[in-house]
Amino acid sequence: MPNSRVFTYAEASYPNIFTGEATEEGHYQQYLYRYYPASGNYLGIDPAGDIFVLGPYTGNELTAVGNVADYDSAITDWEVAQSITYDRVFAYAEANFPAIFTGKVEGIGLSPQFPYYRHYPISDNSLGIDRTGDIFIWGSYTGDIQTTVGNVADYRSAILAWEHQPSLRLDYPGFTVWLDCAKRGATKFQYVAQHDTGNAPRYDRFFLDPNVPTDCQQTSSSAYGLNYDRGHLVPANHLDASAEAIKATNTMTNILPQAANMNRGAWLQTEEIIECYRDIDELLVIGGVIWGNNPDDDAFLQSHSVQTPDAFWKVIIRGIGQDEQAIAWIVPNSQEATRDRLDQYLVSVSELEHITGEVIPVADYAKDDKPGQSWMIPIGCDKS
Repeated sequence: MPNSRVFTYAEASYPNIFTGEATEEGHYQQYLYRYYPASGNYLGIDPAGDIFVLGPYTGNELTAVGNVADYDSAITDWEVAQSITYDRVFAYAEANFPAIFTGKVEGIGLSPQFPYYRHYPISDNSLGIDRTGDIFIWGSYTGDIQTTVGNVADYRSAILAWEHQPSLRLDYPGFTVWLDCAKRGATKFQYVAQHDTGNAPRYDRFFLDPNVPTDCQQTSSSAYGLNYDRGHLVPANHLDASAEAIKATNTMTNILPQAANMNRGAWLQTEEIIECYRDIDELLVIGGVIWGNNPDDDAFLQSHSVQTPDAFWKVIIRGIGQDEQAIAWIVPNSQEATRDRLDQYLVSVSELEHITGEVIPVADYAKDDKPGQSWMIPIGCDKS
């Protein structure tokens, strides 16, 4: 369960403890926490999911109040009881019916009949909800006839089920990907880059994963086009000791739309750093996706049923104990993210954790370090 759901539930259910707006959120030691100055209390969650409260409520003693798993049913029941907002209806419709509600939204606003509606110019359809909660579609899909498709209440169960789809952990040869079924795309990846002992050729086809539910992955393995690449989260070259692993990297669960200049520029530079440094040290590589909410570049909803992420992040960890080092980037999914701009995207691990909500297994002393520049490519490095 995402930590954000725990915080939201606690704030709504215990307002006398977690009072008002949290003015501070971040990491301290192993805890992801929020601070509520109106009550003076902190709420924190550690990597094991244990929940702690600190402040006047606990006599300023750090006090465990259970594990996230202990609250799973209560949080889910509370979420079910909440009203289904219009935004949640639109998000559900756009994710599950991309052929009808396609591309950039034009017109989000009020009309005399509909308190809220959206128009999708690529498919030339509109979706509206009236004041009684009845849902209407009009446009090319309905022959320009305003057609009711039910009430918000009719979709409540489906929306809640969609919102609470679990992430799938997919263990491939040499790497792991975590997949968000609602997004039909990955949220995180991880692998260990070991000493380069092979040079197996690239696999020349991309393909869907037959072992993953069809509604949890993209609907096509074809090229994206529009100056976007089928961008790898885990690159084939780092697993070139195994033909099986190389083939697995072309599974569409490991692929997302990446701006061509970014994929072949700043993102490629991070891959080349790994390629060179894995011959010096074994590296733990963890990365992920910042999906964002920018409809301007969501050009592949109709062709692949997937949004275009706003950014990608990556952490490389080398060494152990007092010799542990880490470097982290958040790279915008933009044609401007060229190789020579990689240093602009450097962040500390602490900053990355704050932005993504992830907990990165890096020693505390290394989390706040941000190098002045990316690790240099060693002279003579074989990047093949």
